[in-house]
Amino acid sequence: MSQMEKWIKERTHVYVRHGGKTARRAMVKRLINILENIAQNEKGVKSPPQVGRAHIHRYYARHSHLSSTTLRDHRLALELLWELQNRTNKPPFPLI
Repeated sequence: MSQMEKWIKERTHVYVRHGGKTARRAMVKRLINILENIAQNEKGVKSPPQVGRAHIHRYYARHSHLSSTTLRDHRLALELLWELQNRTNKPPFPLI
């Protein structure tokens, strides 16, 4: 288990246990995949609090081939990350 995955699973335990469990598990899995992709492609990113707006813009640029529905799902997963970190604003949106 990577550091990214461990950090997310520790903070989303209660989130996954309430509401639509299948959808929430999928959201957490999607967020982990996004963060691992960012860590793999961005130098020096080792934990989720290090992920910033510029990293997300570059992530969207690398995945511009995805459909608008998939990009929307990724944006919602990144909004969850922002909530977990208690950030006041919203993450950047993909340019669709």
